[in-house]
Amino acid sequence: MSVPRIAAVATATPPERFSQAELLALAGYDDSRRRGFFARSDIEGRYLYIHRDTFRPDESVDQLNERFRRGALELGEAAARRALERAGWDAHDVDFVATTTCTGRLTPSLDAHLVGRLGCRADVQRVHVGDTGCASAMVALQQASNYLRAHPGRRALVVAAEICSAAYFLDDRLESAVAHAIFADGAGALALGTAGAGPAIVAHRTLFRPEHLDAMGFEYPGGRPRVILSKEIRRIGAAMMGEMAEILMAEQGLKREDIRYWVLHSAGRRVIDRARMLLELGEAEVAHSRAVLRRYGNMSSATILFVLEETLRRESPVDDEWGLMIALGPGFAAEGALLRW
Repeated sequence: MSVPRIAAVATATPPERFSQAELLALAGYDDSRRRGFFARSDIEGRYLYIHRDTFRPDESVDQLNERFRRGALELGEAAARRALERAGWDAHDVDFVATTTCTGRLTPSLDAHLVGRLGCRADVQRVHVGDTGCASAMVALQQASNYLRAHPGRRALVVAAEICSAAYFLDDRLESAVAHAIFADGAGALALGTAGAGPAIVAHRTLFRPEHLDAMGFEYPGGRPRVILSKEIRRIGAAMMGEMAEILMAEQGLKREDIRYWVLHSAGRRVIDRARMLLELGEAEVAHSRAVLRRYGNMSSATILFVLEETLRRESPVDDEWGLMIALGPGFAAEGALLRW
């Protein structure tokens, strides 16, 4: 059977980076509880697709949508081009494109725009994964992997682009303040094939807990996106990371000590803390997840691709080493992949 391999990973961020102190000032919170969300986030700064001098928190729905459109296309294209370059491919080499975003809507969808902007072939196959939240890059990866297993020798491109700042909602809810303290903008891309170097995607699994359907997502009062973010996510998410790890390891009869690389979604400080304890990991094994959170914040679906890029940049995997990629999203869902070099 053909086994998909990750030939390259790349990311892209907006031009402007903001410190947490700057973003707290932009948000305008003056009470100690909301200010504490920013101070205790373990985030030093974030990239947002906004301009310091012109941003206003009272953007209209049309202005939010337009900013999302420009940002998602600009960052998605940049990440995709970098991934193709690192793989040594041209856009005409790509047979399948899978895109995802949850922070805005485009019709035609993101994949159609990128096919044109990148210059892909007219017969390229595609799929767009929408509204699956922070786990959606892994859902898109699963679709691309399935395609490659069915069509050996072909090549696929996965792109996740998120403009979380276009889901800015100023109200009195504490969960809105938490969202404003941690979420950021960015895009990631993967080039996938069935030959050459790079980690093989040995297995991919999904785990749902629909009893927690209301724990995370978006609602749209007046047409504006507003984050739903239960404080129970830190408990639910970490537990589901543990379950997903057990499921994937059981695929190959592996134990925790057999896993060399842990590519875990940088959902937030407390989720990482709790997942580390449940998975019985050392601090070094979650260092890349923490580094991404510290430098970039949580970029929803793109985040897991930033953690993978950081892992490959900092580590030197050798043949037969194992890795796990796990991301969390609304549903409530965990999406995971077992990797082997």
